[in-house]
Amino acid sequence: MKEIALIGYGVLCTVIPAIALYLLLNARKRAKGLPETRHGFWMILLLSVYVAGVFYVTGTGTIYDVRQYGLSEMATQWSLVPFSAEEFDVVSYLLNIVLFVPLGFLLPLIWESENGFCKILLAGVLFSLLIECSQLLNLRSTDIDDLLLNTLGAVVGFALFRAYAWLSKRVKRTQTAPAWEVALYFCVMFFGHFLLYHEFGFAKILYGF
Repeated sequence: MKEIALIGYGVLCTVIPAIALYLLLNARKRAKGLPETRHGFWMILLLSVYVAGVFYVTGTGTIYDVRQYGLSEMATQWSLVPFSAEEFDVVSYLLNIVLFVPLGFLLPLIWESENGFCKILLAGVLFSLLIECSQLLNLRSTDIDDLLLNTLGAVVGFALFRAYAWLSKRVKRTQTAPAWEVALYFCVMFFGHFLLYHEFGFAKILYGF
């Protein structure tokens, strides 16, 4: 039960900022007389829960990791030579691909402006790079393999979306918004996690140590 509470706390640190931004942007649209977005709330909720899951699985760093681990060891945590590990871990590589498949599917499903190969490729690179760089704060290895495989996963997700769109013959996006709005959502979700998620501090409260 306590483990569920800890996971739920991490999810809320990502979901609440995303929903707050959605409500703020929707209020702005209503003030301009623009129509409400169809199923927008639920799609943003789904996206933010997915992103929270990615943060949890990857161990994305937070500001509290800096206080706990310091910065002295960061320079030793880089691995910039592709597929240079002594063992070829097929399961780990596949998981890195699968982890980003929903990203490539959800972005063009939610936002019409993201229905393009280059945009999904860029989104995969930037989101993965953001996570990999943040992992330096908690001394996890920042690996070029993860970046490449995550990006491949986003591309696979986009291919699945295009297949879905072709088979269904119609896809109604929930958002009609400029590309900067998509980037703003990801910034808000990341910084929500970065600034609000204090895993060790919350664990101390839960477990009393």
